[in-house]
Amino acid sequence: MHTESINGVTLFFDAEDQDAARLIGRACTRSESLIHDLWGLAAPADCRVYVMTSWPRFLFHAAPWHWRALLVVTLPFWYRRVSHTWQVAGGWSQQFGRRRAVGVKPPRLLEQADRSIGERIFVRERDLNEKVQHVTCHELTHAFAAHLRLPMWLNEGLAMVTVDRFAGEPTVQHATLETLRRASPQGPGRYRQVRADDGDALVYHVVRGYWLTRYVLDTRPGLILELLEQRQRHRELEDRLAAAYEMGYDEFWQRIDGLLVAHLTEEES
Repeated sequence: MHTESINGVTLFFDAEDQDAARLIGRACTRSESLIHDLWGLAAPADCRVYVMTSWPRFLFHAAPWHWRALLVVTLPFWYRRVSHTWQVAGGWSQQFGRRRAVGVKPPRLLEQADRSIGERIFVRERDLNEKVQHVTCHELTHAFAAHLRLPMWLNEGLAMVTVDRFAGEPTVQHATLETLRRASPQGPGRYRQVRADDGDALVYHVVRGYWLTRYVLDTRPGLILELLEQRQRHRELEDRLAAAYEMGYDEFWQRIDGLLVAHLTEEES
């Protein structure tokens, strides 16, 4: 594999993927500055980005040597989930202790991916080169924030809002507010509770994370940065969020979907 150092991030790629590597490398440079400026997050000390053409190769090459035996032993427990994720994801980020690894599919593999979930969430992008850059930005945001162990809604919302800023325009369909309008109120959602093959639940929680992050940025400037200052338990972070809106935890999650729809519908009118 070829390697290239980009502002402290190491890019890995095969010779035949040099064009994709240049594309991803430029996105890394822009994204690193953007993530720092928006959220005050710096690149991890050990951060790798791969032009990802195979998920087993990505995981086993990115993992430190002492993690590889663990991956082999536990393979039966996560093989099916990761295989499904490979079919639908443009990329993903992985944490191995202090190492952060990001994999991004090159344009030719993005074109072959199952887009059924993404088409329910994102504004359609016909330029695959732009899509590759947006995926890079999204996954790098996850990698830069990984040490905070953020709850699902904020982790996804942060990454999606960062991509909006990268693109210079919204990348999530405004029509996704209908998902919140129709849904019964639910708790915040956790990664371990939302299966990758449950499309409706996945879309709901990802969409709500995006709109909730935007809502907080609109109505409580500075609160997101306060929540990112240090790692904290999910319940503690969400109690602080609810208190900022003068609500208890349960009341907040019962009411928040309606508040998002009302606020953001008014904002767009």
